[in-house]
Amino acid sequence: MADDLNATQLARATRIMQTYEQRAFPGGSSLLNRDPLYAQALLSALINDLEHYATQHNLNFTEIIISGRTINPQNPTETDAAAPHKVGDEVRLLRHGDRCGTIVGWTNSRSETETTFLVEVPGIPAILAAPAAHLAPAPPFPRTATALGMITHADEAERAYTTLASRHAATASDRAAARRDCDNLIEALSSWSGVPAHQLRPELDPKPPPPAPSGHPRDTAAAARDFPYDLTQGIPPASEPNPNPPTKQTKPRQGPNRAS
Repeated sequence: MADDLNATQLARATRIMQTYEQRAFPGGSSLLNRDPLYAQALLSALINDLEHYATQHNLNFTEIIISGRTINPQNPTETDAAAPHKVGDEVRLLRHGDRCGTIVGWTNSRSETETTFLVEVPGIPAILAAPAAHLAPAPPFPRTATALGMITHADEAERAYTTLASRHAATASDRAAARRDCDNLIEALSSWSGVPAHQLRPELDPKPPPPAPSGHPRDTAAAARDFPYDLTQGIPPASEPNPNPPTKQTKPRQGPNRAS
């Protein structure tokens, strides 16, 4: 289960980094998996922007970072052992229509007298928050056989669905088998989570990459040279268009030289 959770968190973080990179260098090919220094600079810029966001919304960024590291299974603390739930537990939300989801984190109140757990429910884009008193153990996820193996957890089912829906099978029989697996996964996720199937599919279907804006360099290295800001200082907001653009002077055309 810990491996499934780590894979889910890594996939989510990868999507965030890829989206942020596209915002910084539209239309360029990614260097995230090829240049560690580039990836580190981009991650620093993202953290810098998140700190600005936290400050703007009166959030304590230092506490957020500490809380994020605390809920990482690789950084266990004494509080973890005493907590009624841990990251990766599948729970039922008693005040949210008995829907079921997976705990992805928690946060403490300023008085530190109550822990609020953050729960990800399949098909719901928002993370739901609930104290321990409003949570109960979820029923076991329905075991679902797929071409990727036996699926036994909800977050594993979401990843399997996305993988199968993204496959470009060579034969009609393979495509039909992938569709059957996807239908079975949606049925299992819907019956377990309480979220209707018609709501699950749009959220889990693979999203196409954003179109590359015209007029931008196609490779990331060229975009980096043209980018006029230091990435470690965050990505600045888009500038307003110039209401009085300068008039372009046309050059006189010259005919071809005559041969002597």
